[in-house]
Amino acid sequence: MNIVHAPTEIAGQMGIICKELRKKGHHVAGYNCFHTYLNYKGDIINTDAFEILKEMEFLVKNTDIFHFHNANTLMQDFADLPLLKANGKKMIMHHWGSDVRSEAMVKKLNPYPLPPTYYTDEEIHKQLTFLSQYIDTAIVQDYETYPYVKDYYKNVFILPLACNVEEFEPAYPSVTNHHPVIIHAPTNRAFKGSDYVEAAMEQIQGKAPFTFKILEKMSHEKAIAEYKNADIIIDQLLCGTYGMFSVEAMAMGKPVVAFIRDDVRSKFPDELPIVQATPETLADVLLELIQDPQRRYQLGVAGRKYVETYHSGEKIASELLSIYQQL
Repeated sequence: MNIVHAPTEIAGQMGIICKELRKKGHHVAGYNCFHTYLNYKGDIINTDAFEILKEMEFLVKNTDIFHFHNANTLMQDFADLPLLKANGKKMIMHHWGSDVRSEAMVKKLNPYPLPPTYYTDEEIHKQLTFLSQYIDTAIVQDYETYPYVKDYYKNVFILPLACNVEEFEPAYPSVTNHHPVIIHAPTNRAFKGSDYVEAAMEQIQGKAPFTFKILEKMSHEKAIAEYKNADIIIDQLLCGTYGMFSVEAMAMGKPVVAFIRDDVRSKFPDELPIVQATPETLADVLLELIQDPQRRYQLGVAGRKYVETYHSGEKIASELLSIYQQL
């Protein structure tokens, strides 16, 4: 198949998926118009909408499947969708969370408020209503995002985050280390609950030896190098699920602490080893982990196995191909 992924790279996912689909013999192009300090390097073309438009005629003629990301398409105001639909093109919209989380639904589902997303509730509803007129099938990463889109599309599939597991050499926490390094790396402090993290660190200061590092505004490549030295990773405390930071940390054999809503966790495999914490319990959870190097090691081993089993790029690409075949 000839497949186009566009136009927004989120957490390196487009690049991983494109690479794995190519390994399976498909012709795949990934076009990213969303550029950040994370500077993801992968099997995609970093470009802009103007350059893509110059190739539009070729893409429409030669592409079998258009796989869009983050409530964006190739043209402003989704002007390309009628054209693609008229040409019988198969399409998917891959939603990543912040593009669809309405404030009203967050209040209904989540015990903690989240910062506003890119769009107002009215804009989200308008966009999803328009997109689903032309695109029947959506993908989300888990059941935290699922409720936000399920009433719009004919089909919604769950596709877990993809990870280049083979690129991460595990460095499990030492069972003899009684001075662990704790890392928190927020891309968005308000969304990740970073103030709560810092407050918890202050609470346990002096109760046990540890080193705390908060990594911000750092390229993905540099951040990964820092994670290798961690003994405990703190991901997000408000959203109710885990993100790519957790997946990469587990791939490196690190124990991960995050808040996962009970209704969301019940849909994950039972062996998910992420340590549950809320803003209220984080200090106690961390103190226990700091004082238990054996448990840190065991969680690290379990995390690596979990990512190998459920998040490997090859497995996710196979699942995605089965979704494509149902379009």
